Amino acid sequence: MDQNSQPTDSMLIDGPRAPIYPLIAGQIRDKLEIKEGTAIDVGTGPASLSIAIARITKLKIYAMDISPEMLQIAQESIENDGLKDRIKPVRGDVHRMPFQDSFADLIFSRGSMFFWKDLVSAFREIHRVLKPGGAGYIGGGWGSSSARKKIKDRFKQQNESYKKPPKIQIDTLEIAVREAGIRDYILINDDSGLWVSFKKDEVFIG
Repeated sequence: MDQNSQPTDSMLIDGPRAPIYPLIAGQIRDKLEIKEGTAIDVGTGPASLSIAIARITKLKIYAMDISPEMLQIAQESIENDGLKDRIKPVRGDVHRMPFQDSFADLIFSRGSMFFWKDLVSAFREIHRVLKPGGAGYIGGGWGSSSARKKIKDRFKQQNESYKKPPKIQIDTLEIAVREAGIRDYILINDDSGLWVSFKKDEVFIG
């Protein structure tokens, strides 16, 4: 498993049109209130979350994944949705992101965090790439308990099994976030999944 690519199961069911993605996209938009500027989707997979967020914001999105094969699928998904002017697939590793300092207004990821080689260095790199005042929303989940049930029921109907990703304890996640130098954060561990929402401190000169 590539260290910052989404697991294959996260593409299912129906890839970018799976009902969880509009739900999670709406949660990110409503919690962080970032609707314009530049965003990065870490471990984008087929760009499902990128597409959902592009539909409800004016963000320019870089859909980043370490897997060339997954980026090809993402490119096809993006073109099929008519969003090639808004979403750009980019190959990259979360531990060494191919972006300059203070590049993005928003960085988000669903599902890839559980496969990162080094949580601290990954969060430190995400923090580096965020602009002062920018925000991150990183984690995994289905968005709600009802969405999770619907997806699992569809797996059963299609005689497919869902493989759970490796678990991260919430204490482990908090330690990694703090060691990465992130201070303004909120941990979320509820029916929406396990997430960390955070902001990069503004830089004041005076």
